[in-house]
Amino acid sequence: MPVDIKYPKVICSRCGNCCSIPIVPITRKDLARLVKTTGKPAKDIVRFCSISEMEYDAEAGLWIMFKSGKRAMVLRKRKEKCIFQAKDRVCSIYAARPQTCRTFPYSVEFEDYWDRDVSKIKRNKILDCNAVKCSEIDIDTLVDDAHKENREDKEYYRFVKQWNESEKKGGTADFLKFIGF
Repeated sequence: MPVDIKYPKVICSRCGNCCSIPIVPITRKDLARLVKTTGKPAKDIVRFCSISEMEYDAEAGLWIMFKSGKRAMVLRKRKEKCIFQAKDRVCSIYAARPQTCRTFPYSVEFEDYWDRDVSKIKRNKILDCNAVKCSEIDIDTLVDDAHKENREDKEYYRFVKQWNESEKKGGTADFLKFIGF
């Protein structure tokens, strides 16, 4: 990573906004970690949201084609918050949390996919995060998590593309079976 990259150094304030406001798309690998950690069936962890529910590029690789239209596999919520957010606003599955949650509130951009050189690190503008300034963060872990997120996204998008190009499409239960659940 270039030494001259400027980025905001923040630490979580545990406000819980990131667990209640955004819709969190998840990948097959995210779901596998969550199923293994919680023992819950995949259908109890995810839901499939429509394109009208989430501001995301309509041509992005996460959109799954069903008879009812394009849907994205996302983390289920209960009463407007993540099903894994505890009463004290902490994450009850922190060690198994989705890759998107691991890199939040940062957005990490690389020179190119295979290159470790970071071109930009900035605060994600998806919501007003109440993170507080700090003197340092573990930048190596952040960059590693961002690389892992990119890899898992690309792998999952290949499954979605395969599904979307197949002749026989089914419902959400069929898709979950298709990706191994």
